[in-house]
Amino acid sequence: MRMFAYAWRAVVAALLCLSPIIALAQGWPTQKPIRIVSAFPAGGTTDILARILAQKYTQALGQTVIVENKAGAGGLIGTDAVAKAAPDGYTFLLGNSGALASGLSLFPSVPYDPTRDLVSVGLVADVTIALAVNPQVPAHTLAELIQLGKTQQLSVGIPSLGSIHHLLIEQMKKDTGMKLINVPYKGSAPAVTDLIGGVIQMDLDNLPAMIQFIKAGRLRALAVGSNTRSSFLPDVPTFAEAGLPNLMASPWFALVAPAGTPAPIIQRMNAELGNILKMADIRQSFEAQGLNTRWSTPAEADELIRTEITRWSKIVKDTGAKVD
Repeated sequence: MRMFAYAWRAVVAALLCLSPIIALAQGWPTQKPIRIVSAFPAGGTTDILARILAQKYTQALGQTVIVENKAGAGGLIGTDAVAKAAPDGYTFLLGNSGALASGLSLFPSVPYDPTRDLVSVGLVADVTIALAVNPQVPAHTLAELIQLGKTQQLSVGIPSLGSIHHLLIEQMKKDTGMKLINVPYKGSAPAVTDLIGGVIQMDLDNLPAMIQFIKAGRLRALAVGSNTRSSFLPDVPTFAEAGLPNLMASPWFALVAPAGTPAPIIQRMNAELGNILKMADIRQSFEAQGLNTRWSTPAEADELIRTEITRWSKIVKDTGAKVD
């Protein structure tokens, strides 16, 4: 009888601990607007995705969802802000593969651990990357660019320190012997702007940030990082076709929240995310910008983050990549 009493008290204590969480989840999201933090400037791929999601979540949840840009340090500033935010279901991050995985081994002291301080809502998309040059650069193929880069220094834009793009540039140096000068930016938009203006000579960046300028002839694409040629650039070879298979990669984006965010809120956000990514207008919008929808469960997104941290830490070690 005494053991039963102890067991019953334990159950009651557990329910009392859970009651604030249950109450919070039941009252959500009526208290205030929801924030989706973008750790990069307006105009880049992360920001574009965040604003698309904010609009659709506003409709689905009946509560205003806003985008807040917290750019800097390769996405670390905005990501850290969300990792330290209250886990009340009103703050989320549209994180990317740089700040959540590839950049962790590059920066000397990352103030958060994605596997400990954040919890995934789900994957949102991945994106085709492209290597493009300013039209004044006398190279019309990747082979010509490599040859040019062996004889003279070329400036290359990095949309974010610690990003997949950054590490692929280091891999390119290692595999080709090109003399490349890294020029880091706080996002794709300023990097592409400088590429168009001739401030830098080449840029490895997300296709959504460059596609309109490539089609207008203001930039020249030489290769893409997808497994097959992009339907938007059918005449541009993949890196594998051009002889650089180590440069094949697709940056990805995931919606995450502070660790401790109530599970019912995470589950609701994940379910709505799945509905959003199935919408015809969303698929058309993503495809028009070179984005691929990529919904997952929270557990699957968490596992991808862990796997990618391991993958890119090895590349950092192999290439000797550093943050200058």
